Amino acid sequence: MTQSEKINVDIIATSDMHSYFLNGHHGSNIYRAGTYVKHMRQRNNNVVLLDSGGSLAGSLAAFYYAVVAPYKRHPMIKLMNAMEYDASGISPNEFKFGLSFFSRAVSLSRFPWLSANIEYNRTKEPYFSTPYTIKEIEGIKIAIVGLTSDGLMEREYFEMEHDVVIEKTLVSAKRWISYIHESEAPDFLIVIYHGGLNQLNTSTNEREQKVNEAEKIMQHIGVIDLLITGHQHQTFVGRNDQTVYVQAGQNAQKLVHIKVDFKKRTSSFELEGINSEIIDLNDFEEDKALLTETYYDRKAVEYWADDIITAHNLEAGVNGLEDVITQPHAFTQLLHDSIRLVYDLDISCVHLPKSGETGLQGTVTNAELYNAYPHPDVPMDLTIKGQHIKDILEYSYAHIEFSNDALSVTIIDETLCTFWQGVDYTIDMNAQPFNRVTLNNINLNHMYRVSMTDYCYRNYQSYLENAVIHDKHSITMNDLIADNLSNDSYQIQQKQQFKVYL
Repeated sequence: MTQSEKINVDIIATSDMHSYFLNGHHGSNIYRAGTYVKHMRQRNNNVVLLDSGGSLAGSLAAFYYAVVAPYKRHPMIKLMNAMEYDASGISPNEFKFGLSFFSRAVSLSRFPWLSANIEYNRTKEPYFSTPYTIKEIEGIKIAIVGLTSDGLMEREYFEMEHDVVIEKTLVSAKRWISYIHESEAPDFLIVIYHGGLNQLNTSTNEREQKVNEAEKIMQHIGVIDLLITGHQHQTFVGRNDQTVYVQAGQNAQKLVHIKVDFKKRTSSFELEGINSEIIDLNDFEEDKALLTETYYDRKAVEYWADDIITAHNLEAGVNGLEDVITQPHAFTQLLHDSIRLVYDLDISCVHLPKSGETGLQGTVTNAELYNAYPHPDVPMDLTIKGQHIKDILEYSYAHIEFSNDALSVTIIDETLCTFWQGVDYTIDMNAQPFNRVTLNNINLNHMYRVSMTDYCYRNYQSYLENAVIHDKHSITMNDLIADNLSNDSYQIQQKQQFKVYL
């Protein structure tokens, strides 16, 4: 190596792949990404392949391998191992199916999963071994550290675990990045942050506005050469002073290629330049070796997805949010009937499974049920005060408005809309927000035994601090709904009692 020799490093970033490994009409570019990575490695030995996290949950295939067939090796781990990823960040989605599921995936990975602020509850040490890794390329020391948005963690299965806590992202970033600079003296520092950029935040959701701290990391931490972000499912490249920041979209639809140029000095390396490029993967063929790797995995998912589970035609379609929040609805009654298969209590609480819910109609396949209820929520049995019931309902209806008897404003995540059975209540949308709910058969000071989804509990935990938890079941709402739909004698009979006055 001569004193003035130049060294080029290609850093390739993906994000939020959500286990989209089904190909064909299902659409997945992970196999095209494999072709691009292989092509770059043929041109340059100095390639670093990174993912910002979010690869193990968020799709039909992910649900199948976590809930239906958890005993099988996860195909995304197969693919990422075969593509020789150097590291992955950790998204809250990784915990969606529980800590043991994710820990098994980590153990089968031939690359590290990095997060400095996911810690053991007792010792406050990083839960997944070291939160950073060092990759040396021709004498250049590249440090890669992971961070996870603590705000995003609030809504996942994760905090139900007793072993793990999440530290504030900025606090952890300051401590670990300072430590890495002092102890490792890297020539180049990469931060993989599973969280977003506020400049890309178009949501009016108040929670969403609190979880994107990429700008704060760059402003308060400094000494970061490359920041790889995620979560927002956008593709973006930019620069803030000396830090280049990128976001690589979702589902491997595109990726970001960062070209880093170094110049060798006598006893050090000088960073000459960083250039970022968004790569459209549609210009590349699918990698045949990767397709072969997951051939039987894909067939198993497709066979299960097409299986019809209804015993007879179902009439539980949802025609927009207004249809389901203004009146008792067949779809929400189906959810109540399903949660009561486990806890047949007088009062039950369910939530809208997803924004833009369309419900279920006609004959239903496993894929259609997943699309209507895509989350592994489980029932809980707890005792709460009547005031808690009112507070939760008030929150939902305080964040929506009607004009001329039509829904005009929605500034709430639709999945936070709750529906109660065993509670007779009225909603007066003409009253002031947080003063719209009247409970007709509930004493605000009395205690009530209630079944609700763990999603409702997690998201309304600030209201439920004094709740007594009796039990949390392991069977998912998706499975319970399937049990009802496959029952020849099951029919939806409306039992909810609420009225909304517009």
